[in-house]
Amino acid sequence: MKTNKLLLTVALLPLTGFAQERLDYTFVEASYLDVDRDVGAFDVGGDGLALKGSLSLTDTVFVFADYSTYDYSRGVDADGYNLGAGMRWGLKPELDLIADLSWAHVEIDTPFGDADDDGLGLGVGLRSRIHDDIEVQGGIRHVDLDDSNTYLSLAGRYYFTDTVAVGLGLDFDDDNTGWNIGLRAEFGN
Repeated sequence: MKTNKLLLTVALLPLTGFAQERLDYTFVEASYLDVDRDVGAFDVGGDGLALKGSLSLTDTVFVFADYSTYDYSRGVDADGYNLGAGMRWGLKPELDLIADLSWAHVEIDTPFGDADDDGLGLGVGLRSRIHDDIEVQGGIRHVDLDDSNTYLSLAGRYYFTDTVAVGLGLDFDDDNTGWNIGLRAEFGN
């Protein structure tokens, strides 16, 4: 009987390693943002900063918040935030399917007046650690404000320690193209 328990324990050891290797959903991230928007008859370019945080509540559920501020050409400024919750499903030890739902708020200041709007955001995507030091992520996101928008998002991160990574991302749709570079610190695993 002891031999069977010992064999079962030894057989399950590799699975415990996989559980420890899961992707981390407790982190903070700061990013520099750059965007070009096609607004009617003219294009507007801008840059800004973003701060994002995520907290893993269980192995599958996490909550998140992000704040971004942009300074556009032509005297236009924009600020926005998202508050939401998401779920992850482990397809493989280092591959997750992610879905999230968020509340979005945007404020825009122009020389001609100010505006703000609230709405819902919905995202779905994949996140994978393809190498010990490299992670990739991609997905599609829909934000339903007064002027709803659906865009694709791609990102990659290089981990120069077990918990700190530098990342590069790209977001685009028919009228907007943006990129970001950021630094992430993870705290969960």
